[in-house]
Amino acid sequence: MVQLNSSPEPLSIMGVSVTPFASYQQAVDCVAAGIREHSQKCAVAVNPEKIMRAKRDSVLRSTLKGFEVGICDGIGVAIAARLLYGRRLRRCTGVDLFLELVRVASVEGWSVFLYGASPESNEGARAALLDMYPTLRIAGTQHGYQTDDPSLVARINDSKAELLFVALGSPKQEYWIARNRAALSVPFCMGVGGSFDVLSGKARRAPLFFRRTGTEFLFRLMLQPARLVRQTALPLFMFGVLRSRFRQPAWRSVKIAQAETKSGAHDNAF
Repeated sequence: MVQLNSSPEPLSIMGVSVTPFASYQQAVDCVAAGIREHSQKCAVAVNPEKIMRAKRDSVLRSTLKGFEVGICDGIGVAIAARLLYGRRLRRCTGVDLFLELVRVASVEGWSVFLYGASPESNEGARAALLDMYPTLRIAGTQHGYQTDDPSLVARINDSKAELLFVALGSPKQEYWIARNRAALSVPFCMGVGGSFDVLSGKARRAPLFFRRTGTEFLFRLMLQPARLVRQTALPLFMFGVLRSRFRQPAWRSVKIAQAETKSGAHDNAF
């Protein structure tokens, strides 16, 4: 993953880079810097399931390395950062960063383009965002039930949007961004998964308790028991993290222990 001067130095979590933002404001500042400098940045939400898939999928692994920003979308990633680096990594979920960027866009006058999801969810998300932020400039929309990339890229460029949010599901949205970013003139691109479905009311977001404790995966599992097979990635991920932790050289383990002791004094900071 490309390192940016306006971003904290990334951490490698089992081969996938994660940007350790201290707050949503710091993440927004990173995006704002790219818009001011007219330098393109692309963001990906990183969670254990995506890391485990990248571990066995060289195409996805290579794709993720091309993204400038990797946000800590899953509690498992935050736990891994604590175990591997002694760092207290604050979560920065994809849906919350998306909503915060939209809020700031409505204040700063940045325009957004919404691409992906079903026609109903795309339109529902557009309406919901305008209801929340009446001054928001939505430069264009396009549902995800089409594959005519060249004409879509031209539409996005013609719209002069500063922010492009792609809701095609992962890893399809990451592949689409990587494949088209060279032709896109938009300064910031981000995959947002099922965020349009949530905004439109088609899907339920986890209640606040699950979000605060980082256990949204349990709520989704209760709604969709069939997800159990997919979520076997979580224990496999933690096993891999623990194995990496105990294979570290002694000098590094001492440094991590020192960092953990120091961060323990600030556990109430977040």
